[in-house]
Amino acid sequence: MAPELGWRQRAEWVRGMLEGCFASGLGSTDRMEPRLGAAVADILARPGSMMRATVCYLVGIEMGVAEAAARALACGIEYLHTASLVFDDLPAMDDARTRRGAACVHVVHGEAVALLAALALVNRGYAMLWQGLGGADARRRELAGWWVDARLGTSGVIGGQAFDLRGWRAEQCAAEVSEVAARKTGELLRLTLALPAIIGCGSAREISLLDRLALLRGLAYQAADDLKDVHVHEPSHGKTGGRDEELGRPNMVAAEGLDATIRRFYRLQQMGDRVAAALPGPPARWQMLELLRVAVPAGVPETALASVPAAG
Repeated sequence: MAPELGWRQRAEWVRGMLEGCFASGLGSTDRMEPRLGAAVADILARPGSMMRATVCYLVGIEMGVAEAAARALACGIEYLHTASLVFDDLPAMDDARTRRGAACVHVVHGEAVALLAALALVNRGYAMLWQGLGGADARRRELAGWWVDARLGTSGVIGGQAFDLRGWRAEQCAAEVSEVAARKTGELLRLTLALPAIIGCGSAREISLLDRLALLRGLAYQAADDLKDVHVHEPSHGKTGGRDEELGRPNMVAAEGLDATIRRFYRLQQMGDRVAAALPGPPARWQMLELLRVAVPAGVPETALASVPAAG
């Protein structure tokens, strides 16, 4: 079997295993209040790509984390990510109508039930993170606890969402949009990559490089998402498009234009590639990190892509 095929097959197996964890981690929905159970069941039936969970698990195994702990970390992060999407879609936030190719939770089940379902995911997500941290030594466990609070709290994902809700419209600049993207998207990826290295056997250099890579991939991901919002129609990427312009949300295309955003995207990708190449050990050790690499969305005008300089 070719090495490339081998690691991708392994990642696909891990993704399937974690989908099972995601689907069952909250227990039987039949035991919940019926409306809450129906909303939770709808969320758990559409797990998304599970990219964060898959990478977290595989990095954890590489860092010597016990299998059960790696699985708990991975599923906990996926619950927290999914909860953030439910919150993000609410009428008070982005007022989206579709997510992951289906009607948003609040559209089907109402805002109150959607809020409770998201809180159930947050509660379970934190519980699973603590399960995953349990086997680490005291020093690493303390650092990991600080890391979770910093990445998810008011200076991290929650703070990023608060900045996202400001009335931006014509006042956007690229630096501010990047700051929001670093918090909203980058922080969760930093948790995904650095946390398993912190509680495992990751060296200071490995943790630092993984952290840097996560931030760069997060910024690239958000740039691609901004391009989707402006240039890609809804059916092709499974969520409501055009909301950034309608609601005055930060968007890199609005801040610096299409061509500049595409050039920024490729520059971030190349910087990330250099950081990934600097990780210790043979490249095969870190092949799972390829899952974090995103492409320019299909549907972006070819005339804009032609302006991108060749990598060098």
